[in-house]
Amino acid sequence: MTPGFTKPKIPAPSHSPDIGNGGAASLPKMLTTRRLVLRPFALSDLGAYIAYYTGPRTAGVGGPKPRHVVAERFHAMAGQWALRGFGRYAIALNDVAIGHVGVLKIDDPDQHEMTWSLWDAVNEGKGYAFEAAHVVLRAWSGPNLVAQIDRDNLASIRLAERLGFVEDAGAPKPALMPNARTFRGPEALR
Repeated sequence: MTPGFTKPKIPAPSHSPDIGNGGAASLPKMLTTRRLVLRPFALSDLGAYIAYYTGPRTAGVGGPKPRHVVAERFHAMAGQWALRGFGRYAIALNDVAIGHVGVLKIDDPDQHEMTWSLWDAVNEGKGYAFEAAHVVLRAWSGPNLVAQIDRDNLASIRLAERLGFVEDAGAPKPALMPNARTFRGPEALR
């Protein structure tokens, strides 16, 4: 330690990680299904995420974005767990991340949002997104969720309905996705 430097004492937080709702929301750090492992992100997942978010698949969620913005989003997505006690998982198939799924809450006034995405079209139509989202919904301990889906993303709209989400046509449009349709989630599937 540098002479004359006193390491500051950092008080323990007096609140639960999810400041936005009193800490009542949570998810386990890892989940598994018959075929998938939902796990924390690893730096080895960054390349696939960058390929996804700099490409055309993200047109309905504000992309594509420049590489530096995507890398920052990736780190923020991984960091939400430390701040709120829940977040999004890497969907791993045979130890390789193929997408993400979980609960997003960007700012305290925001609703808790269920999100899912497969990073490459080669993984569509195999039930991976449903399998991953369903196990997250079963494990979720927190307020009811919304799903905000681009109006042209028919596959995600069908998936939301299959998961039990119901469209709220009167919901205000989210600022980040003005073409989104809002779906209200089912009660916890316990």
